[in-house]
Amino acid sequence: PRFPLPQPAEVNVLVGSDRGSLLVNGLTLGGQKCSVIRDSLLVDGEFTMDLRTKSPDGPTFNVTVATTHKTIVLVMGKEGIHGGCVNKKCYEMANHLRRSQY
Repeated sequence: PRFPLPQPAEVNVLVGSDRGSLLVNGLTLGGQKCSVIRDSLLVDGEFTMDLRTKSPDGPTFNVTVATTHKTIVLVMGKEGIHGGCVNKKCYEMANHLRRSQY
């Protein structure tokens, strides 16, 4: 499945300073409700957040978000793919962009 394009208001919540409510309430990206598994988005050297989509009657997916100086990278795994694998791919992609000054 393709991850839906996040809306500007959703991105503002994602990168905002109110981290506590994200952990309690989760967030919505592209209209898809997600639970926050681990939030290191604002931690120097990590810049990642691990999410899990919510679905009452279908499969759920691991999602990792990483930030660079100019971009936000979203990687969603296929059904059954471990969140650590998704995190590694997203971190490596964002790290490459960071080293390229992007």
